[in-house]
Amino acid sequence: MKKNTDDTREGKDMINEFKTGLKIDQIVLLRLQKVGNSSNGGVFARGLIEDNSGCIPFICFEAGIVEKLRAFDAPKAVRVAGNVDINKFAGDMSLQLIIQKLSEVKAGEDISHLLPQGNFDKAEYEERFKQQISSINDKGLRALVEEVFSGNVYQQFLINPAGMRLHHAYVGGLLHHSVCVADLACALADKIGGMDKDLVLAGALLHDVGKLKEISPDMGFPYTTGGRLLGHITITVMMVSDAAAKLESVDDKKLQQLLHIILSHHGEQEKGSPVACATKEGFVVHYADEIDAIMNQFDSDAGEGTWEFNKMLQRYLYL
Repeated sequence: MKKNTDDTREGKDMINEFKTGLKIDQIVLLRLQKVGNSSNGGVFARGLIEDNSGCIPFICFEAGIVEKLRAFDAPKAVRVAGNVDINKFAGDMSLQLIIQKLSEVKAGEDISHLLPQGNFDKAEYEERFKQQISSINDKGLRALVEEVFSGNVYQQFLINPAGMRLHHAYVGGLLHHSVCVADLACALADKIGGMDKDLVLAGALLHDVGKLKEISPDMGFPYTTGGRLLGHITITVMMVSDAAAKLESVDDKKLQQLLHIILSHHGEQEKGSPVACATKEGFVVHYADEIDAIMNQFDSDAGEGTWEFNKMLQRYLYL
């Protein structure tokens, strides 16, 4: 790690290595959360800065910079300079960056460190995904899954995250999550018995495909307008229904059961599902989805045997 005599870090030093008192000058991904007026009559802006090692809050009191930040309507890669200090309002001695300078990223500058990468083999998971589709014995359901994951949809599926920040929020995260949910759901179906495993597998593979139109793979993984207006469950149902309309081999009863799995995969209406789980297959996919999202929270750069607060679960996890 390169360090200058004036204690200013340059280049692509990781945010998870920041220490109190450091002076930072580097490219980060900036998410604006609020612009407002301070008690002394000035202005402020706050939000998060990120790279693929983690994120910390920032605050800025420079009027010129705050004015520039007002125009930010999506996460953006920028070069920032400032001091790392204790966040006095957090109550847990966590860090924040006090931004003093901000500038545009120049053409050709390396921003690869801002693209989150998951700890998995993308080629291996793509092969597993193809094998899972081919193992659907019901010809109508298999044709439907193949129709949904065709053309540009499939190419985007290989790179899209499964979330903006909460789980599988990295390049290829949706592929990783879908394959894992399908594996877990099939294992549960085999152990429990007495259910339609083809429906379980098709539902698991399709349950989040609407995230392709809800969350952009662009820098910062921002939500799309359609995603905010409709949500990924609604979008998934629309995509699956449109694909089914092109086929004659999909049984109407099985299509209804498949759509129920998708509509209920958050488990309860209070958790965002339009309907609550009402079939064995629906419950199995729901719990497989929930387990995989939770287990993904333990994929952290923090050292083994340490405690870390998790925002998704709102508790400290022992890693």
